[in-house]
Amino acid sequence: MPWTAQPCGCTNTPVMGKKRPRFCQHGHLFVSEKAKTASRRSSGSSEPRRDWSAANAKLESEGRCRVCGATSHLESAHIMGRRYDEPVHPGSRVLYVDPNRIVILCGPFPDGCHGEYDHKRLDLLSYLRPEEQTQAVADAGGIELALKRLTPVRHREEVEASRVGAVMA
Repeated sequence: MPWTAQPCGCTNTPVMGKKRPRFCQHGHLFVSEKAKTASRRSSGSSEPRRDWSAANAKLESEGRCRVCGATSHLESAHIMGRRYDEPVHPGSRVLYVDPNRIVILCGPFPDGCHGEYDHKRLDLLSYLRPEEQTQAVADAGGIELALKRLTPVRHREEVEASRVGAVMA
């Protein structure tokens, strides 16, 4: 099976017992045909496919960032994380993004409010609707764990204050 280097197109067919060079004469990495077709889906990501239809409908209906009110570069941000998305139906490999598990934030990620939240620099709790808060508590497995994720700034301040109090005592 020939190996091809991109973008130059140099090829190399390995000979039994000989070591194939990693790079072509132009310094480009050789890639097998098999690896090129496999990488279309897995280029650095093993993320499953997701059904974003309901989440996209929520984004369209709200039309602005829940935190700052921006109307451009809007994104559906997972409140507790993508790992809580469930199969569309039992046995399906496609995951459903429940609108109660996302909040509309501005981006593009990693900038804007979406980046601020994912990097734990934004308290989101006061911007969530009751049904979103309920879903976050259920996903987290309890109110304390949900609070830790939804209010990272406040949580850090409380931890810091308790450390200072312990040192002073």
